[in-house]
Amino acid sequence: MNEFIYALPSHNRAADYRHFRVTPTTGAIGADVEDLDLTRLNEEGFAELRQALLAHKVIFIREQNLSPADLERVTQQLGEFGREPYVQTMAEHPHVVHVVKEANEKTPFVFGGAWHTDWTFQERPPAFTLLYGHDIPPYGGDTCYANLALAYEWLSPGMQALLENLDAVHSPERAYGVGANHNALLENMAINFGKDTAADTRAHPLVIRHPETGKKVLFINPAYTSGIKGLRAEEAKPLLDYLFNLVTTPAFTCRMRWRQGTLAIWDNRSTWHLPIADYHGMRREMFRTTVVGEVPSR
Repeated sequence: MNEFIYALPSHNRAADYRHFRVTPTTGAIGADVEDLDLTRLNEEGFAELRQALLAHKVIFIREQNLSPADLERVTQQLGEFGREPYVQTMAEHPHVVHVVKEANEKTPFVFGGAWHTDWTFQERPPAFTLLYGHDIPPYGGDTCYANLALAYEWLSPGMQALLENLDAVHSPERAYGVGANHNALLENMAINFGKDTAADTRAHPLVIRHPETGKKVLFINPAYTSGIKGLRAEEAKPLLDYLFNLVTTPAFTCRMRWRQGTLAIWDNRSTWHLPIADYHGMRREMFRTTVVGEVPSR
């Protein structure tokens, strides 16, 4: 990958908001949000929070004290709950996934431990994901994010034109299919791996138009994009590998350090995320929800 790749200007600029204070994380993506209490934020404040989320693509709301029920209420301010396939939700909170890793687990493997966008094999993939840090180690477990709109804009006009005519195939097979047994390493989460995933395999446009911002976005990811419709595997792989490597260029990314009480919200339609598995031997407990999105379209 070309080491001289740079982020295009004016992509993650600071802005003033009435209900909270926002500090961009990098020039490419992400922002810390402070000076607000989500349990007391009014309708106008949530509308402004959505605008900050669309502008920065992932926001880190610090110093919150949220129960799973609080998280559900915040989620519903952004839309309807998404469907959570292949992972068991909490019995008393059926839209909340309890993401927990105990200190005594045998392996450092973590849930979702690869670059991905959540559930892109669904007909209506999530618009947003919310992840709340309830019990956080003193260090480790950062999450990285990548800006898929910025990566698309960096491409040459010829490459953009080529990609805009293609459909990418999305499948949960590698992560949850018959040969996927790595989720058995998650000792304290119930993962439904080893299943027939044919019904959850479908094609979406490789480049979509974001339904709220109007920007064009690369809609692929290494975890769930298994090929390109109409191309042989040996034809699709070099192209996908190039794009996968491009997106993770540092100029398009940020790395967020968790603190107890942080709520991260990201726009799945224009980002990837990667949890870092470097806190083995320490406990971490999170609560996660999704908001259903639209059918991806050009």
